[in-house]
Amino acid sequence: MKHIYLLIFPIFLFFQSCELINPDEDMPAFIKIDTISFTAKYGEGTSMAQILDSWVYVNGDLIGAFEMPFEIPVLKSGACDIKISPGVKLNGISGIRTINPFFTRYDKKVTLVAGQTIELFPSSEYQDGLKFPWNNRGEEDFEEGGISIDSIGNSSTKVIKTHDEIFEGTASGYIKLDAGHQTFFGQSTNAFVLPKGGEGVVMEMNIKNDVHVIIGMFAYLPGGTIGSSVHLGINPGDDWKKLYVNFTELVSSYPTAVEFRVFFKANVAGQEQGNIYLDNIKIMHF
Repeated sequence: MKHIYLLIFPIFLFFQSCELINPDEDMPAFIKIDTISFTAKYGEGTSMAQILDSWVYVNGDLIGAFEMPFEIPVLKSGACDIKISPGVKLNGISGIRTINPFFTRYDKKVTLVAGQTIELFPSSEYQDGLKFPWNNRGEEDFEEGGISIDSIGNSSTKVIKTHDEIFEGTASGYIKLDAGHQTFFGQSTNAFVLPKGGEGVVMEMNIKNDVHVIIGMFAYLPGGTIGSSVHLGINPGDDWKKLYVNFTELVSSYPTAVEFRVFFKANVAGQEQGNIYLDNIKIMHF
């Protein structure tokens, strides 16, 4: 069994190199990377990732973690083994950047020459053996069949499909809030059996929202008890956002839970109208 743990590093690790260039030292070689491409296979949902950073290793040494595009000096020369790990913003927070352990690493053997630049074109995909339990397509993309988010509790509105505001494909999920429909409270139709003990559980999603949105989980415990935990608040904005929501700690805090459901909450209080658009929602774990 693979054991995947999410390591979280604050942003001060970024944009630095482990080897400073001093005038008395040898001339460095340079590594240039503009982007890391990503491809999802059938059943893994969208290939639209948001890989912002490259964690660069040369001959096993961490050179640093750098926001792309970049060109960095490296005090190495000759035959070198370069490894690039894709990095993302965790929970949509710029100050929490991490290697995504569910993405494959890019390996390349190159020859570094002092004073010369080598440009790399890294690619990545999901690790083999990763599970995508949201539905039989691996994600809710609002393109086919019904909608796998149900309104519950005091919700006065629901998720519908829209073709007017689309992130990808031909449709997105839409939640409209107004004076007559002030509250949305919804949960995933399916309940998920998720690994505990600190093993990685991440939800990817695209969202565009002009009201505050809360994401959390219901944990179904033995004896019929249901635990409820708010996990993340998403601030309103004008643009689509890609989120990598780290549920690892929340899930592991319920060691006896049998299943989990994701929930979404929003309220239009203080505004005349609110609009929430969703796309490409998928949970992943080993």
